[in-house]
Amino acid sequence: MKLFLIFIIIGNTCFSQVNNDSLFEQLKQIPNDTEQVNQLYKHGFSIRNTDPEFALKCAYDIEQVALKSKSPKHIAKSYNLLGILFYKKAKYAKALKYQKQALRLNEIAQYKYGMAINLTNVGNIFSDINYLNLAETYYLRALQIYNHTGNKLQIAKCLLNIGVLKFNQKQYHASIKQFQETMKYADEISDNDLLASCYNNIGNIFYIEQKTDSALLYFEESLKIREFIGNEFEMADSYINLANVYISKQKLKEAFEYINRAELICLKYEYNDALIQLYNTKSNYFEKQNNFKEANVFLKKQVHLKDSLQKMDEQNIDFSIVDENDNFERSNTTCKKNSFNSYLISLMALLIVIPIYLIRKKR
Repeated sequence: MKLFLIFIIIGNTCFSQVNNDSLFEQLKQIPNDTEQVNQLYKHGFSIRNTDPEFALKCAYDIEQVALKSKSPKHIAKSYNLLGILFYKKAKYAKALKYQKQALRLNEIAQYKYGMAINLTNVGNIFSDINYLNLAETYYLRALQIYNHTGNKLQIAKCLLNIGVLKFNQKQYHASIKQFQETMKYADEISDNDLLASCYNNIGNIFYIEQKTDSALLYFEESLKIREFIGNEFEMADSYINLANVYISKQKLKEAFEYINRAELICLKYEYNDALIQLYNTKSNYFEKQNNFKEANVFLKKQVHLKDSLQKMDEQNIDFSIVDENDNFERSNTTCKKNSFNSYLISLMALLIVIPIYLIRKKR
């Protein structure tokens, strides 16, 4: 049974790659530059989770066609897709650069919807690097535009992102309310991707509250939906979260299976954000087996990867995008995280390990 499932997965991946190549080449034959950008963007965005590397290739090609068209709105589209894809790789400096360029071009074109998308994506970046006040400012600016236009999909995504923000501020009750509100919109517009994220995020809150049976149900529901829609990229998140639950339940055989599945996806897509969490999960897994040497190895890997990515991006983050009156103060949680990294290194032999959770925003 395992061999059959692996064969099907690999077979589908190869078939998908052939289809992507073929469709991409057909779309490049569209004579009108702006319409070609529209169709290529639609295709590149649709495969951002199922084939992110091919989506990145699409994005660079879209950029060239858009520049040829000299249309600010269409150039902004290409930059937005590039920003999203670099965000998924946790390359926040590049992501912010592209979102900043896209926002300015959409402002020139007076394209409100595009502006709101960029504001949302900038909020995601600031949220991930723990400038939570800035993140909330940009989410609310985006939500104001979405409410004005009545775009239910983007309203739902924005509500989900605000829920993640509340989660990061440890306001769990407020966070669940945002996710439940998002689920109402997701049901109304039949968006399975959003539903999967909501199940995943609520599961994380239950896990933190040590309601592991409830967490398991929500994580499993999220995984089922992601498998159904073929969202392999974020299936890594589900696998890691499930592994964490099984580790807490002392079911290490099941945990190990999910760890291996997650690792394959993280390495395949250079999914650094999830890889940081996976190293922490592997450290906890080996600690439960009293294999402190291996636990130590993965704890060091987690700290090193997290710090190296953070330093690389902090040196290159361009804050010229923000307004003069915006609050630049970084969340207190960041200071705690940075000091905790040093604390971990000094006390590594004792293996004081904190759980790390994979809670997802929407781009």
